[in-house]
Amino acid sequence: MKPLRRLAVQFPTLVLARRNLSRATARTVLAVVAIVIGVVAIGAIGTGGEAFKQDQLEAYEGFGGTATVDPVFYPEEGGEPDTTFTDAEIGRMRRASGGATVLPVVEPAGSFVRSPEGDPLLTVQVRGLGDPGAFYDARAGTIPANWRRSIIVGSRVANDNDIQPGDRMAVLVNGEFERSFRVAAVLEPQGFADPLSADQTVFVPLAQFDDGEYGRAIVRVDPQVRSVDDAAAGIEAEFNDRRRTVDVSTVQDQRQQFEQFFATVNQFLIGIGAISLLVAAVTIANTMLMSAIEREGEIGVFRAVGYPKRAVISLLVAEATILGIVGAAIGAPVALGIGAVVNQVLVGDPLAFTDAGLRYVGLGVGFGIVTALVAGIYPAWKAANRPPVEVLG
Repeated sequence: MKPLRRLAVQFPTLVLARRNLSRATARTVLAVVAIVIGVVAIGAIGTGGEAFKQDQLEAYEGFGGTATVDPVFYPEEGGEPDTTFTDAEIGRMRRASGGATVLPVVEPAGSFVRSPEGDPLLTVQVRGLGDPGAFYDARAGTIPANWRRSIIVGSRVANDNDIQPGDRMAVLVNGEFERSFRVAAVLEPQGFADPLSADQTVFVPLAQFDDGEYGRAIVRVDPQVRSVDDAAAGIEAEFNDRRRTVDVSTVQDQRQQFEQFFATVNQFLIGIGAISLLVAAVTIANTMLMSAIEREGEIGVFRAVGYPKRAVISLLVAEATILGIVGAAIGAPVALGIGAVVNQVLVGDPLAFTDAGLRYVGLGVGFGIVTALVAGIYPAWKAANRPPVEVLG
């Protein structure tokens, strides 16, 4: 009992506030629950959103030194737009990029494959590529070094259609179905950040296409040797001297745009979660008003015997603050627990909290306490300013 007595002597207002809250247990519990819900809403949305962002950003790993080059179309009057690159232009790109790996890509209009036995057509993306091994690893089979007659299949195409290395497929090339190709390899999953969408693509050797014109080019550099931004700048300086004829887009640029977009979405969701704290504020204000009304006589006696207005306000504000602190103390670990579950599901590590995710939990805690404090000010001010004669009369 001695520590409690010492606490009562040092902080009499807090001790009295706790006793007052214990008189109306049901209202106190409901007010605390409202704060808990608000803190959990902000903290869990923040940590969960960060975990989801980490999961999505993993798709960009391995493409940090990659860029795509697309032609910019300026059709002349009465003429056809130039929508392709030539072998000479691909050579210029290699020189301008400082020796980076530059692979031309053919993207035919037809996007169909089928088995030689005449099974139904599979609508997939068909692309011509010179050396898939420069960009991708095989999950099954082997990517040939001298690649001229076989095809390479993306992971999703293979999974959805039960395709294995050694199978044979007929592919629409040059406007007609060529004789069947053997599947040499199935690629590792690449994710949505892959500029060629390899997971949903069937790759055909460039030698199978007649025209020798390419719809785009893929540039890859070793980030430890040279920056992809430098390679991109070199290509733009070479081709965009007089007018803009190529568009160079790095995967890092796409990643930054994704991060900015997701940050905006996450903030919007947290704003929605913060609405629950406004509900908590109303609940606490109602709790304090009801408490002040029930204790009008008690407060009037305090005022009549010389209890100052500031002391009354301090007492009621302390009660509201205690509600906020208790709600935040319960809500923070609950939010972290939910975040740990989401981390385990999406990232595979329950403790993979980012600094931003932990800041969201801190924001929820701070917002919860401040909300309770602000919600208690008006009832406290109103109770303290009622004349003792009016209350006791």
